[in-house]
Amino acid sequence: MRIIVFSGKGGSGTSTIAAGTACLLARTGERTLAFGLNPGLVSAFGQPLGPEPTQVASLLDAIEGHAGPGGRDEFREWVQALLDWRGMDPELGEDLASLPGINHIGRLLELERIVSSGQYDAAILDAATLAQYLDLPAALDAAARWLDRLFAPRQQNVFEPFLRAFAGEYAATGEEVFETGQKLLGRLADFRDLLTDPDVTTVRLVVSADESGIAEVRDALSVFNLFQHRVDAVVAGRLLPKTVTDPLFKSQIAEQESTLKTLHELTPAPPLLRAMHQAAPPRGAEALAAFAAEVYGDLDPAGFHAPAAEHSVSREVDHYVVRVHVPFARREELRLEDVEEGIAVHLNGRRCVIVLPDDILYSEAASWTYEDPILHVVLER
Repeated sequence: MRIIVFSGKGGSGTSTIAAGTACLLARTGERTLAFGLNPGLVSAFGQPLGPEPTQVASLLDAIEGHAGPGGRDEFREWVQALLDWRGMDPELGEDLASLPGINHIGRLLELERIVSSGQYDAAILDAATLAQYLDLPAALDAAARWLDRLFAPRQQNVFEPFLRAFAGEYAATGEEVFETGQKLLGRLADFRDLLTDPDVTTVRLVVSADESGIAEVRDALSVFNLFQHRVDAVVAGRLLPKTVTDPLFKSQIAEQESTLKTLHELTPAPPLLRAMHQAAPPRGAEALAAFAAEVYGDLDPAGFHAPAAEHSVSREVDHYVVRVHVPFARREELRLEDVEEGIAVHLNGRRCVIVLPDDILYSEAASWTYEDPILHVVLER
């Protein structure tokens, strides 16, 4: 299975590049699914899409993952069932399901269902805008870690049959809600593992060629590397060709060239691809494939174009050192805390737990330093 996630700034052409990549993969004989978290693929493919896969070309299906007519959101339904069972305000369920990162979990569960069916060789995820999608790794990480805490195996005691008899429907409903939640979070944990598997999934960033694009790439590489989501390409979208000589675009082209130079020189950073502005947006499989072929050039659209950065733990003479790959972070945005599973790294409001091996699990962080791109944490033995 191959999963490629596209996320970027709104208006930078993310959906078009995602759709084009899907077309190229299907042309190579891969059974491919293009899955959109937000509307965008409908416009790219030039045809209606619904909550179930729709064939848009040979070996290529597409779906809009946002809940619409006929669509389901299993996570939202479960939260509402949980609150109903506990007699709480159902509006709270809407609030909880709309929190940053969490609001896409139901849609990802739908993608997980389709991917796990085995009917596709590759899935292209046209994700939410980068500002939204950066909240998702933390939400998935938290959901996976809380699985065991919320749904720890329970030992049945001798009184349980009597409690069930007296509680009646209340107990049965609670058990059903409990089991549904356990299955949903288990699926989320499995899907989180799939998204962080460097041999399966990569993220490709699509940004505009201006100062904001540089900042977005830096922030995204920090967050995705912290949560160990492999990023293997940056695409600068909607570029004006150098043949444009109208003085009206002179300053824009100068800024564009300066931005491309800076993005190209970022270290460590994945390869920089260029997507030129089109006179008319490519529509349909043939036009999308031709557009994507120009973007990738000699690169394999299904390949891995940058090494995966992994966190590591090493044993020194009298201490351990944890090395966390988090490029382009600012020291003032970093904070550490000791937690039960290991150490938690806070980066600009996002929290990532680094799980430590059992033999050093209860070692305390004595000190830490940050030398871009590595956060070094010294643990006392």
